[in-house]
Amino acid sequence: MSKLVVCNWKMNGSIQLVDSCVSAMAYLPNDVALRNLVIAMPDIFLAYANSMEPRFKLAAQDCSVYGGSGAHTGEVSADMLMGVGVKYVILGHSERRSRGEDTELIHAKLASAVRCGITAILCVSDDYESQITEQIEGLLQAHHDDVILAYEPVSAIGTGRLPGVGDIQRVAACLRRRYVISKVMYGGSVTSANALNILKMDEISGVLVGGASLKVDEVSAILAAASQCMSYST
Repeated sequence: MSKLVVCNWKMNGSIQLVDSCVSAMAYLPNDVALRNLVIAMPDIFLAYANSMEPRFKLAAQDCSVYGGSGAHTGEVSADMLMGVGVKYVILGHSERRSRGEDTELIHAKLASAVRCGITAILCVSDDYESQITEQIEGLLQAHHDDVILAYEPVSAIGTGRLPGVGDIQRVAACLRRRYVISKVMYGGSVTSANALNILKMDEISGVLVGGASLKVDEVSAILAAASQCMSYST
């Protein structure tokens, strides 16, 4: 089974970084880059990235609650994202929750994404029981193949401090069992130094990479770890 490496550039990046990624991926075994790598870049770069390398798996960092098009200044719908090759969208990231996004808004965005056929990467923390409301749980049950849960302990985001392996395994197993979800990722201070230990866990389907995702060498090393974990399971 492929182990996803989702690179969240946050509000960073440039055309030059997109070009660097395209060039760097050319030196990796083709199946590794195409099966494992997902790049979540700011919306402004998505169409360009898709034109430069249409085989890339692209992700948006958010989407609107509104579908299609309309008088919603500043909003970008899931339908529009699909139109430029986006396959995934990150929702409920801790940074957005800390700025006021509540579960009702996240549920509406999740519904919009799955309606369009975009795979949602729904971020939750140790407080997942309050973050996954009854409405969101209903969507998970109805679209369990279209949603990936990303476990992001707030204490690990940008701090360099990861929970113990046993703690990550325990939470991932709880999420899988309680919500009957097939894919659970881990996010929070992921680097090339710790990626292999995380990806080796049977309960973990991939990693959500923040700061390290802006360094091409780091991404290449994390992809190599993902490939190595695939070889363990075959």
